[in-house]
Amino acid sequence: MNTESVLESLRLPDNFLQPNAGIKQPLKPTFGKLNKHRFSRVNPDPAFQSRVLLVTDKEGDRESYLATPSLASRLGSMAAPKILRLAVDNAGVPRLIAEPVIDPNGRPNLWNTSYVQAIRAGEKSWVRIETNTAAGQYEIIIASGDLGDPIWPPQTMDELVLQCFEGRIIQTADHPLIRQLEGRA
Repeated sequence: MNTESVLESLRLPDNFLQPNAGIKQPLKPTFGKLNKHRFSRVNPDPAFQSRVLLVTDKEGDRESYLATPSLASRLGSMAAPKILRLAVDNAGVPRLIAEPVIDPNGRPNLWNTSYVQAIRAGEKSWVRIETNTAAGQYEIIIASGDLGDPIWPPQTMDELVLQCFEGRIIQTADHPLIRQLEGRA
């Protein structure tokens, strides 16, 4: 076969339409903070906010878990109340973020208050955050251009939470993390 016939066999006709390759399923959300490299929006709808007990294993597998409130005393300082929020970045990737619950009578924490400010700004504008260790807080960067409207995933908040934390929900005292904390591993 000569080169010209190979190239001719690869050329698409002008009226070529891409065949239906199936039905694209929604992306599974990730968990983390607002992105520092991509701009994000935060869904302002209360239906996409869920107050939960978040458990972070900072020394072991560095995973985050959700736990039932009845297990809070067994988890100690590893567990903290948070508000799960839905965010999407400008590439359309959904992410659940944990909004700190600010105690009005507690000691001020600039990391938490600046993060809440970033979340509030993200409800109206595209934002990203950068850590400023010297200042002990996040810097909030608002997009200077129009990045368009966010594309929210079709799932409900319950569906998003279950997908995101699949296999990382602590519901009984026999969970391996609690067993480890209590010396029953």
